[in-house]
Amino acid sequence: MGDLSDAELLAAFRAGDSRAFEALVRRYQRPALAIARRFARDEDDAEDLAQRAFINASERAAGWRGGSFKSWLFRIVVNLAKNHLRDIARFDRSEEAQEHEAEPTIEDPEARIARVQQQKALREAVARLPRRQREVLLLRIDGDLPFAEIAQTLRITEVNAKVNFHHAVQKLKQLVQG
Repeated sequence: MGDLSDAELLAAFRAGDSRAFEALVRRYQRPALAIARRFARDEDDAEDLAQRAFINASERAAGWRGGSFKSWLFRIVVNLAKNHLRDIARFDRSEEAQEHEAEPTIEDPEARIARVQQQKALREAVARLPRRQREVLLLRIDGDLPFAEIAQTLRITEVNAKVNFHHAVQKLKQLVQG
């Protein structure tokens, strides 16, 4: 089934072949999880968001009207992730609480501290981007979507997607370096 197109797999799933949707899950599981990781605070939340996106897509498969399944699925991931962030926004989690939740590792303590600080700086910089720039950046990098599909996913023009990506990259450079 791996050589069938997304549309063919979705048609087979709608006709009752559950293996067809399993093939779609295998095909897009990694990029969907990568997108969810950018929004979620921890790995469990990211895995839950990605899984819920696939469940949502399977339940709404009958309503899929064509176009790019990948874009459609990633839009579901982004929407669920935004809802997730909105739901947890009312809970103010301190940085100390987040540090206590980190899993212990055996790597060099100085290297770990540097890595954690770099990851934190990048995560904070991405979080400070305007919403649209952040969405375009995540879909481009984590979702590996071309600008045309990003535009379709976010319901913006392709030019707008490219401009938002450019601005996001420039702003990230400023935030991380300066």
